[in-house]
Amino acid sequence: MALLLAPFVAAPRADAAEDGARAPKTASKSQARQREREYDGGVVRTSRCMAACHDRGSGRDACLQTCAKRAERVSHPPATATLEQLSACLDDCYSDTTLRRTDRETCKLTCEQIATLAGPKSRQSRE
Repeated sequence: MALLLAPFVAAPRADAAEDGARAPKTASKSQARQREREYDGGVVRTSRCMAACHDRGSGRDACLQTCAKRAERVSHPPATATLEQLSACLDDCYSDTTLRRTDRETCKLTCEQIATLAGPKSRQSRE
């Protein structure tokens, strides 16, 4: 019985040492935010910017264009069609007057997820 337990007792220490060696170094908050923006192509940030535009009234279109221009500055920007779809989806979230506040937030998150899944622009469309 002792022979069967010995490998299992030694394994956690070896695994812990390997995990410690592979663990990423602690990054600053700004580096973590930058990685997050690059990972999702700036979709979450753009979505929040576009959502804030819905309270602007007549300046809404200019605000949406500014948000789209900011989205182009990230390293893997979303495609123009994705940004248009995101804007239309958010518009639907705000125009539906039957939605409660929590439902509207869920709607916005769904829009962000759909846009994130669309992925960044392809290389051909950037050139």
